[in-house]
Amino acid sequence: MQEDIDRWMKELKKGATKFSILALLKDADMYGYELRHEFEARTQGVMALSESNAYPTLHGMEADGLITSYWQESTSGVPARKYYHLTEKGQALLDEMLVEWDRYVSAINRIGRRG
Repeated sequence: MQEDIDRWMKELKKGATKFSILALLKDADMYGYELRHEFEARTQGVMALSESNAYPTLHGMEADGLITSYWQESTSGVPARKYYHLTEKGQALLDEMLVEWDRYVSAINRIGRRG
């Protein structure tokens, strides 16, 4: 049974990646590692955003105009970091996704919590 649960959770997590990135960038611009760390911290370790999933998703979202990126030099001798920023188009999509997410969760709860 655990194998079935793991497979199901993997599918749920895959669908939540873009939504989660938009939501995190709503609060602040972040560089890739910081974004991945914040994702895991806010989900209290329930979910992790792998490097192999994060960067292709970020590049695709940038190509779609949902986010932009810029390089920022560090004062502590660390190499420059590429920061990601939520665009107006990304914010509008996130707002719509939040409405749909609330509708979805409510509908699933009406099914699953019955009885």
